[in-house]
Amino acid sequence: MQEFMATSERRAELYWWFSTLFATELSDAQIAEYDSYDVRSFLKSLSTLDPMREAVAELNDAIARLLVRPDRQLELAADFAGLFLVDPKQGALPYESLYRGEAKLLMQAPMAEMQERLKRLGIDVSDKFKEPADHLAIELDLMGNLIIRAAEATTADERAQWLQEQEELLHQHLLGWFERFEQACRQADKFGFYGASARLLGVFLHMDANYLSLVKPAQAAD
Repeated sequence: MQEFMATSERRAELYWWFSTLFATELSDAQIAEYDSYDVRSFLKSLSTLDPMREAVAELNDAIARLLVRPDRQLELAADFAGLFLVDPKQGALPYESLYRGEAKLLMQAPMAEMQERLKRLGIDVSDKFKEPADHLAIELDLMGNLIIRAAEATTADERAQWLQEQEELLHQHLLGWFERFEQACRQADKFGFYGASARLLGVFLHMDANYLSLVKPAQAAD
């Protein structure tokens, strides 16, 4: 159980970190943290996982270029705006509705599905995110919350319920559209920081889906 708790905390931290990356522009103080021991150690620990090694190396290269980039905060904010705050026909907007179905429009069925999911779970993100409910940052933030709920569960049945919620969010939402978003992001991001971040997140989502497929039966057997 201690291992499950520790893994849950690490998974939630990863989801929340990625959520922050795609939620809003990074401040210069946040960018400076990428040159800190804590972040370097964090990325080094991820690189010990074989599926993540190449994606971490790509992100580390982008970080090294970012740290010496003139006017780095303004330039990265411009990258963010050019990718995520433009017309839907440009950049790579991080909304599920654009990547599911043929319409390729904002505020479609996936948004309504996510609104209903958040309402059912009693989670209000309006104070944190001023975005439609199918924004990538909101889906990632929700995964982090579901992971902590599973870790804090007091019974096996309750824990199984929250693990099931995680699996449904991954397969019914994130994994169903993220690959197309990742491709669009990598193609549109000329500097490469957000493209590399999207690549690493894509690897993580698939690893996490595999983890859930293994941990659910193990937790049920406890």
